[in-house]
Amino acid sequence: MNRDSILKEAYELLPARRRRHTEGVRETAIRLAKLYGEDPDKAELAAVCHDMMRIREIDRLNELIDAYGIAPRYKGNPALAHSKLAAAVMRKDFGIDDPELLNAVCYHTTGRAGMSRLEMIIYLADAIEPSRDYPGVEEIRRLAETDLEEATRAMLEHSVAYVREAGQELDPDSLAAIRYLNRSHTDIDMKEEKRMDSKQAAYRAAAVLDAKKGEEIVIINVAEKSSFADYMVVATGRSSRQVAALADDVEDALTADGYDLRSVDGKNGTGWVLLDFGDVIINVFERETRERYNIEKVWGDCPTESYGKEE
Repeated sequence: MNRDSILKEAYELLPARRRRHTEGVRETAIRLAKLYGEDPDKAELAAVCHDMMRIREIDRLNELIDAYGIAPRYKGNPALAHSKLAAAVMRKDFGIDDPELLNAVCYHTTGRAGMSRLEMIIYLADAIEPSRDYPGVEEIRRLAETDLEEATRAMLEHSVAYVREAGQELDPDSLAAIRYLNRSHTDIDMKEEKRMDSKQAAYRAAAVLDAKKGEEIVIINVAEKSSFADYMVVATGRSSRQVAALADDVEDALTADGYDLRSVDGKNGTGWVLLDFGDVIINVFERETRERYNIEKVWGDCPTESYGKEE
């Protein structure tokens, strides 16, 4: 699809109640993109697409989460699910493969560690467009005109404080984004932050494996049973070459996000690559090797979650 067709399709998908907001986000994103030397066309496309899957009907939302292979943890949560669904529609239906553009939509609600300038622009535009009215918005608007990163940090801290005050669960992406921008601890409890950060790394690894066609992806929460890690991610590759490629892709993504790789074991055609990121261990197997070691059975008394969906 060409850009004009994508914009038309996105507007048609957009719920009527979100159109005024989306137009405000579009105008704000274009202005900020020009101010900070980013591509205004990309900013406009991300802005128009960002809320196109803002579906209220929970049953329909959950159906689409299954259909597009979104992590089941987003079921019943339109506030977080709509950004993931919109990015999936852009990739699978619109044929968009620009990672920065997809990430700008995927993380526009929560932010994430290592946000690009375009991601910050869409995150802020969603929060400060002209119809937004909440305590502190004028200060964040002022910051957005002079310091994109500082405005993003301020908005993240405002959002996290709001979620905590409402007694809701903090999203690990937001916590990781604050940590990344602050480079030091905020008043968020350090133990909670550590746990959330390892969860963020595990889901980030699973998302990369899913995007690169890894199969049978499982996230195992071993925090209560293990002294060496909080999460284990297990996936299957169809060949030794794909196993190595999947491991390389996860290594590149997590190190780019600021996670420290401690060791890599099992390359050179062994049928199993293990990436040790400290609190998160990623295992990528060939099918026969995975069946032989049966890690899921070894950790059978730990909570698990399947991630993604074979297409």
